[in-house]
Amino acid sequence: MPTDAVLPIDDLLILPMQAGTPQPASASFWIHNSRQTVRRLVHPEAQLTPYLELTFPAGALSSLSGVPLTDTDSVLVTVDPWPGQYGFTLSPAALTLNSAALPTAKFFFGFYADAGVASQSAKYSTASDYAAALDIWHEVTVAQWRVAANSAAAGVDAVSATTATTGEYVLAAPR
Repeated sequence: MPTDAVLPIDDLLILPMQAGTPQPASASFWIHNSRQTVRRLVHPEAQLTPYLELTFPAGALSSLSGVPLTDTDSVLVTVDPWPGQYGFTLSPAALTLNSAALPTAKFFFGFYADAGVASQSAKYSTASDYAAALDIWHEVTVAQWRVAANSAAAGVDAVSATTATTGEYVLAAPR
């Protein structure tokens, strides 16, 4: 899918979790502009199976509510996983990220994904075809979504992308 294509949310087949999957908890943590910060959200079970990993490189923060941030500044960010789906909200909305040092998001979906959702689209012959078509999508305006920059497979059953702004992100494929 070209990264400049914009689709309504109804044209995306968002990857759901299997019924009964332990839901990852929301997380709030400080991003220090002077150093890299990596945070992993996990499913709350004995194995702590990864759900999402966010990596903020040093210098990732540009401004907050229009006030420029320096190397000595830090910002409390919150990541809210979407219930029952591979998606999350990154906030605060007033945070602007540095285009020269953008964070990345990486979804891990191998253990709890329900790729059987592929049957809801004639595009995918198998669940594997659907899984191969997954990208990370970002909401660019209300209910309008675009593939996040650099979205690509990141190993077995994982997809990563650049997160250029705060807001909504999902792991999905076109319907």
